[in-house]
This record gives sequence, C-alpha cells and structure tokens, in this order.
Amino acid sequence: MIGEDVAKSLQVKAARYFQEKPANFPEGRPYNCCETVLLTLVEYLDVRSELIPKIATSVGAGFSLNGLTCGCVSGVAMAIGIKYGRKTSHVSPQPTWSRVDRFIAAFRERSLDLPRTHRLRREDSGRYERVCQERS
Repeated sequence: MIGEDVAKSLQVKAARYFQEKPANFPEGRPYNCCETVLLTLVEYLDVRSELIPKIATSVGAGFSLNGLTCGCVSGVAMAIGIKYGRKTSHVSPQPTWSRVDRFIAAFRERSLDLPRTHRLRREDSGRYERVCQERS
C-alpha cells in the first residue's frame, strides 16, 4: 500500500495528464483515461517503454469511445501486469490476477460501480458528452 501523500500526488499528476490540452487541440486530444492512469503509474514504478502510452490509446473511453469497460481500471490492470506479469506461458498468471482482483475489490469498496459504464458520445457539434449506462 502507498501512503496518502503519494496517492494524492498520483491523483494530481493523473488529473494533469487527463486535462492538459496539446498545442494542436482539437486535433490532438488530451490523454484518455487509460493512457492517463498507465502513464502515471509507470512513472511511479520507474518504467520506461516506447509502448507507453501507445498500448493504452485504443483502450480508453471503453475501447475507443464504445463504452465497453472502464479505461481507468484497464490502465491499473496494465500497470499491475507490467510490474508483476509473467514472462513465459510456463508461469502461472494467478499471482497477477490476484493483485488485479484485490484492486477491483478495493475499487468496488469505494462505492465505484463496475457494472456501470461511462462512455463518451460524439454530439453533432463535435463535442463529446459523457453518458452513463447500466450494462445488461
């Protein structure tokens, strides 16, 4: 577990990633939820890879604005995999799965509802609107 000060620092960093508009906005977009969480956590873990944030680009906003899953949860799962994932198929994935399970349990404990999905819907004006739906 990380301390409260570190957690707050990570939240501030993630919010900055998510909110900062690039110089070529609106063509360039701020980092999506999955990219934001993954960038923040890999910096904390001191991981460097040219795949980050590229690997998370299509996952954000519920897989490319489709609302299929929470990009933030996906980003955390990716970071856990980077830190604890297996390197060969001869190793059990169970220890990594257990860590993700603990994260999801803590996520749910904080009254965050995983069956609920958030997605962004493009309006006619070109703006995106956040839509919250119950998944069936």
